[in-house]
Amino acid sequence: MNLRPLTVLLAARWERLRKNRGDAGQTSAELALIAGVVIAIAIAVVAAIKTFTDAKIPLIGA
Repeated sequence: MNLRPLTVLLAARWERLRKNRGDAGQTSAELALIAGVVIAIAIAVVAAIKTFTDAKIPLIGA
């Protein structure tokens, strides 16, 4: 799972938002999009860690 291109894209868009502070309507929509992508990345990372640990440390079934 390669997150480098996505993080570079998010950083570039964040920097563009920071420079164009006068952009009222599009700013909130882009911030919501960035927040959604960050949440999706966090969920993917947690799922990857859980999958890895489940493979290494199998839980005892009840």
